[in-house]
Amino acid sequence: MVEEVKKLLDEGIPAEDLIYYGLEYKYLTEYLIGRLSYVEMVSKLEIAIHQFAKRQMTWFRGMERRGFTIHWLD
Repeated sequence: MVEEVKKLLDEGIPAEDLIYYGLEYKYLTEYLIGRLSYVEMVSKLEIAIHQFAKRQMTWFRGMERRGFTIHWLD
């Protein structure tokens, strides 16, 4: 994915646009433009993914409480 983001930057897509698009794009772009080291990027991305997953679970549980059927997969 690093190569994908690097290619997008090389093609002229502004870094700020990529940062807006999502977790992976945000942290990979910040790494490639020098705002973050590789270790910082991996650490911050890992934390952000876990936080996002937790918000998703909270949202789905709320939907379930409101009567929606959620088909959970193991």
